[in-house]
Amino acid sequence: MYGFKVQYIKMSMLLFAALAGFTLAYYNLSRPLFLLLVIGVFVLAGSIAIGRNAWTQTDTEDARAAMMPPRRGGKFSVKVTRRQRNQEVLPPEATVSLAEERRTADIEDVFTALDRQLVGLVPIKKKVDEIASLLLVDRVRQRFGLQAPRPNLHMCFTGDPGTGKTTVALQMADLLRRLGYLEKGHLVHAMRDDLVGEFIGHTAPKTKRVLERAMGGVLFIDEAYYLYRAGDSKDYGQECIDILLQVMENDRDKLVVILAGYRDRMDEFFESNPGMSSRIAHHLDFAPYTLNELLAIGNAMLDRSSYYLSPEAELAFRDYLTIRMEQPRFANARSVRNELERSRLRHAHRLAADLEVSRSKDDLMRIEPADILASPLFAASALSASLPEI
Repeated sequence: MYGFKVQYIKMSMLLFAALAGFTLAYYNLSRPLFLLLVIGVFVLAGSIAIGRNAWTQTDTEDARAAMMPPRRGGKFSVKVTRRQRNQEVLPPEATVSLAEERRTADIEDVFTALDRQLVGLVPIKKKVDEIASLLLVDRVRQRFGLQAPRPNLHMCFTGDPGTGKTTVALQMADLLRRLGYLEKGHLVHAMRDDLVGEFIGHTAPKTKRVLERAMGGVLFIDEAYYLYRAGDSKDYGQECIDILLQVMENDRDKLVVILAGYRDRMDEFFESNPGMSSRIAHHLDFAPYTLNELLAIGNAMLDRSSYYLSPEAELAFRDYLTIRMEQPRFANARSVRNELERSRLRHAHRLAADLEVSRSKDDLMRIEPADILASPLFAASALSASLPEI
């Protein structure tokens, strides 16, 4: 408020001085000299205003460009400042440290997050690192003026539910943004109902709306094989696939598409749509978790919620996982999370059964065997084992 007042006081003083000067000039100068003075003042004031506006606009553009992350290739390239445009290509005898380039891109957090969020999946993490290395080298090549076509980054993730496909897709989107291959780096999750319409003329608008939302990021299509129904002559999924094929080819500098689903069904989908298969550069297969990996995932989930399994409860949970892994609709990490949520409910109910007993901090954190063994799965398994074989 103080700066606002000072600004207007100064402006009033300048206007008063200008008015006084014009008054004195009008009464003391001849008319021709007075007109020349007025014209000269207006020309000078206009020149100053135009020059100041151009200077301010240049500074604003430079400041905005400096705050924006650098982009490499594609129509989403950011406008660079005058200094960046005049930057010379590195001479052939120059050397560049890939370690320094990796630090500049600030991608270590992505790999740290992958290790923290996902147990195992060593082949998947290695593949992600390989893709990052390819793009990192491509960035360095551009600094030497070495041009190459933009790498094809469309992918296919295959594997059972709960094996980390969505988590890896999220981190991949962030990685591509940091390396300058995506403008926004967000992820749009879609399924058949989001893309395919139920009547003529409905599919194209739905598909295009989803694509518009995903531009600048990753479009993750889960259970992608449902887009195509070979036995249904009235299905409109092929129209959606045709639009996707066109966008994946023509706008691959703006968008990365990741198809996900069971491996055998995705293989059938690609056999029925060879055009789609040819546009997928990277295939990542997510193997099911082992028993020990699932136990480690469960312990990590509990730790993040300030719970833990007692030694006896850990043995009970191992028994639960052994039985559950053999049953239908087992969803790996999702099944682990769901059972632990139910165990927390039983834990809370057990503590609240006697409201008069004082509870310690450890009591509120520790999951006991009773909280695991109360699962109906154990009763159903015992009943199944007692039935005679036919």
